[in-house]
Amino acid sequence: MKRLFCSIALMIILVSPAFGETKAGMQKKLSKVQNEIAELDRQIKANEAKSSDALAQLTLTRKKIDAGKELTTELGKQIDSTNKRIGQKKKDISKASERYEMMLDAYELLIRKAYTNRDTKMWLTYIFSGKDFGQILRRYNYLHSVSEDMRAQAREIRDQKAHLERQMEALDSLRAEELSLLKARSDELKILKADEKSEKAMVDKLKRNKANFQKQLARKQKEAEALNKSIREFVQKQAGGGKSSGKKGTTTGKSSPKNPADVKLSNEFAGNKGKLPWPVQGTVVGQFGQHNHPVYTNVQLPFNNGCNIATAAGEPVKAVFAGTVKNVAVMPGYNQCVLVQHGDYYTFYCKLRDVRVNTGDKVKVGDILGTVDTISGETQLHFQLWKSTDPQDPENWLR
Repeated sequence: MKRLFCSIALMIILVSPAFGETKAGMQKKLSKVQNEIAELDRQIKANEAKSSDALAQLTLTRKKIDAGKELTTELGKQIDSTNKRIGQKKKDISKASERYEMMLDAYELLIRKAYTNRDTKMWLTYIFSGKDFGQILRRYNYLHSVSEDMRAQAREIRDQKAHLERQMEALDSLRAEELSLLKARSDELKILKADEKSEKAMVDKLKRNKANFQKQLARKQKEAEALNKSIREFVQKQAGGGKSSGKKGTTTGKSSPKNPADVKLSNEFAGNKGKLPWPVQGTVVGQFGQHNHPVYTNVQLPFNNGCNIATAAGEPVKAVFAGTVKNVAVMPGYNQCVLVQHGDYYTFYCKLRDVRVNTGDKVKVGDILGTVDTISGETQLHFQLWKSTDPQDPENWLR
């Protein structure tokens, strides 16, 4: 019986951490998606009254819908995981209950035997009727052992009962957790349905106002081209006069750091690819490269040399790596921009409001460069990362 109990306990100990690790990983991802949705929801509500740009609202809403779908998927996984844990817990309880019943039956048998032979005189007669002292001692030890076994069995029964009660409480907790997850998933599906309805209304609005959209697109195209041209010229100047290839978003020409310190900094920066911290807390709503309009699919949007990160108004913008502030400029549509050099690499932080650094300042990773501004109803950081004269996809460098 002791061996059986140990086997059950060992199985529970081995199974529980595996479930715990899975749950912890899922919970971490769930929290991340929930935070992303909350931030996007704040952006959408804040922009509704300020922004006349339907595309901006559509982008945020579609990003929220994607996050909502991811959230319902993660909730579904947690529900499945909880169901498995409930199933395992029921098996544990069944085995523990069987063992408890076996122990009660065995104890009842011992009690009956003890009751039948409860006469002390009979026990003493049995002990002292031994042929010699050795047999008398053995009989005494046997009866003493029976008494000890009864007491031990009683203690084990109490322990097993407490163990069974804990298992039942754990099962009730899992069932409550499952109900909570089911409700959360049901609520999220309702929100998702409302967001999809809102998305359809925005698409219809864009289709009805194509002329107005084209004006907005033309303005944004000019602003993006002016920013890209300014950055490209600045980098070429720093790099030693590389020449433009004539293609949007790309240049030719190579540069090499001019001193050992820059070489070291470049190597350290390159070694942190995929590990750099995000410059701001938020959600990417505009990715690197050339993309078509989500409604007018044959219309190209302005080439994006970086990524756009939706965030809260006034959110601090931080340097992703150590370097030197090379320029603080103001660009139409992008407000203030801070340009930081990291040896042969450059990072650009645009759409800032309160800039807290000046040209020539040395910055460390995590230093605050300024705060995000709200422009035309959008609260977004535009972030670019260049290797010499070649723009990179920032998401490949950030962790």
